This record gives sequence, structure tokens and C-alpha cells, in this order.
Amino acid sequence: MGSLLNVDYNDELTRLRVHEIVKYFQRLGIPLKLAKISNDVIADSFYIHYRTPILKEEPTEGEALWHLFVKTYIATEVYQEVSRISRYNYQVSKSASVKLLRAYNSLLSRIERGSLEGWEDKKQDFRELNQNQQLRQEISSLLRFYMGSIKNIEKLRKAVTKALGDEVGKEAAELLFDIDIDPYRARLAKILESLVDTISAVQTEMEHGPLSERRGVVSGVTRIRAFSDLQRATNLSKAIYIQSRELFGYKLATKSLSIYDATLDTREKTYLLVDKSGSMFYTLYDGVAMDMTQKITWATALAVALMKRSRKSVLRFFDQMVYPPITNIKDIVKALLRVLPLGGTDISAAVHTAVRDAKQQGLHSYKLIIVTDGEDDMVHPEVLKAAKAAFREVKAILIGGSNETIESYLSTIKVNTANLESLKTALKNI
Repeated sequence: MGSLLNVDYNDELTRLRVHEIVKYFQRLGIPLKLAKISNDVIADSFYIHYRTPILKEEPTEGEALWHLFVKTYIATEVYQEVSRISRYNYQVSKSASVKLLRAYNSLLSRIERGSLEGWEDKKQDFRELNQNQQLRQEISSLLRFYMGSIKNIEKLRKAVTKALGDEVGKEAAELLFDIDIDPYRARLAKILESLVDTISAVQTEMEHGPLSERRGVVSGVTRIRAFSDLQRATNLSKAIYIQSRELFGYKLATKSLSIYDATLDTREKTYLLVDKSGSMFYTLYDGVAMDMTQKITWATALAVALMKRSRKSVLRFFDQMVYPPITNIKDIVKALLRVLPLGGTDISAAVHTAVRDAKQQGLHSYKLIIVTDGEDDMVHPEVLKAAKAAFREVKAILIGGSNETIESYLSTIKVNTANLESLKTALKNI
């Protein structure tokens, strides 16, 4: 049996968790001595993170080493940091389980090779193992190496939260926790960090579009903004005035009185096609800032800014394929952190999909914006003409490249340097 009192090791769900973790190891290609690691140990590695663990006083026979390993881990600051985001979070708990098992697997390998000083008998009891300082130091060292520090992730989570909201920050933290399991994520983390910095710098340009007054036409109910709004007080507010002047005065002072709204949201509705082909992950030299900015970072920052200031929006990433529609910023970040930069670009297919969506979903009042580096020699003019007929307006943003067909048929903004100034200029001209 395992080392936790609050785990039913024979439960169907527990066995399923074990199976999923083993399959996860296999999918990632991580070598693990499964013959040396029991299913109960694997279950422990998951539930240590998923729940508040309750350790047994004494380990069962043959599991003294694992018990010491777990006890040492739970006492670390690293565990406290990890558990803050892993508790009752399946994905993070599974990833943390993989990391912990890798550390334990490494310990077993060192013992097997005889490279661990002070290790004499595999059948030592828990008290003897607990007194082995060399062993305890080795465990602590392996935990630090494999579990890493979540402080950098937490720092980035806070930055994402500040720029894009708490829900997006939480999603980013969960995805970034896998960075050292999947090294490719490390590159994407850098992109996200750069993205957040960029978005934070263009907050003014992301403000809501103008609201035009529609005097005499009621469009809804809102809270009072100025004393002059009292003339549009709702029947409820009038009733409060009649029944309780004190309550009315309080609600007036706190601007919590309800009034009839007479404004119309005039923000644009946008449909975005964002190129995520392999070439978009190349850097575009910024001669002003002396920096190297990846085109996908600039493009995604533009997309986020446009979605934040649009009344309604739809985004599709594309490369050789066209990916499912995204309607919120959280899913943009999720897609960015999961995406693989593939080779080719099929702009015609992407535009064709947008035209189909416009016809099927009635998106004719939307503005279509195509963000790409233009590296596609097979753009069909007929598709671009169809887009102009299907949408209210069509614009193309060419990042660090050119495309004769696109420039001939569409209103085009060319971006030669991927910096903040070019981003602000693009936002003003879209």
C-alpha cells in the first residue's frame, strides 16, 4: 500500500489516475523504471498534489524509502508553492506527479548504480533512513532539480492577471507548469512574457471604443453616473425615493441608483485571421529598440488588443490548416501556449473559412482583419474578392513581409519593425 491515509488505492478512479499518468510518461517519451515503482507510489504522487495529504505514521514494509521521499518533499517550500495551484486541479496535479516520479526514479537509479554514499541496505527501516543525512540531502537536491521553482511562473501569472484578468492568469500558470516536462513550452513562455509586456504598454489603445448618446431611446438599465442622470431614474429608484429618503440618499451618494440607459455601444465587431505558421515564429529585427521580436508575439498582441476593444470578436489561427474559432482572450493565450509552429501557410483556405463563417453565421457587419507575414505564393484573388463582399470591410496586416496579391486587392498596413510604436500605429489605422 501507499503512504497516504486519505487514498483508496483499490478505487476505480485511483486506478484510472495511475493509468493516465503512465500513459502520459509514455507519450512524453520519459524513461521510468515502472518495475521499480508500484502503482500505489504513482497514486501517491498524484494525490499528494491533488488533495491535502495525510501521511501514515509508519510506512508499510518495503516502502520506507518512498515514505521518506514524500515526507521530505511535503516539508519543502517548493511543495507549498506547487500545492497552491495544484490543489483540486487535475492537469497541474498530473504534471507535478510526473516531475515527482522523475525525481524518485533518479534516486532509485543512483542507488542501483551504487553512487549514493551511506546507502548500505535496501531493507533499512524508516528510522534508519531518516537518520541518513547523505540520503536526505540527495532527496532534497533531486526535488529542487526536478520540481524546480514556481516563483517565476507565479511572477508571470501575476503579470498576465494584471494585463488580461485573473482567469487568463490562472490558465497561463497551469500551462506553464509543464515547461520543464515539455522543453518547447520554455520558448512559448518567453513569447507569453514578451506578449504581456507589449499588451501592458498599449493599454490606452485597448480602451473601449466610443459610446454614442441616443437621447430619448432606452437601451437598457445601468447605474447612475452623474446627478443629471436623475431625470432617467427607473421606477424602482423613484419608489425608493418615496419610501425611504435616507436609502435614496445613500444610493445616490454611492452611485448605486438604477437609471434607464440611453447609450448605444458603437464598438466594432471584428473577425481576425492570425498566421501561426513556422515563419511567424522568426524574429523581426527592431532597429529602434535594438531588440529581436517574434512576429507571432506582435501579431498576438494586436489580436488581444483588438478583441479587448471590440464589441464582438472571432479569431482563427491558421497555417496549412485553419483552427477552431476563439471568442475570448483566455483561449488565445491557451492556443498560443499549446500551438506548434508548423511549416506552410494557406492564406486562401483561411479567408475561405472566414467567408463561409460570415455567410453561415450572419457576420456581414464584421470587419475582417488578416494578420500574416505574407509568405504564401498561392493566394487566390477570387477568395479575397469574396471576402470583400462577405464582410463590411477587409484589411490586411503584413508583418515584415510583402504579398503582391494581397496588396493589390486589399487595404494593407505594412509593418517593418515589430515594436510598440508600430503596434500603436496599426491599432489606430485598423
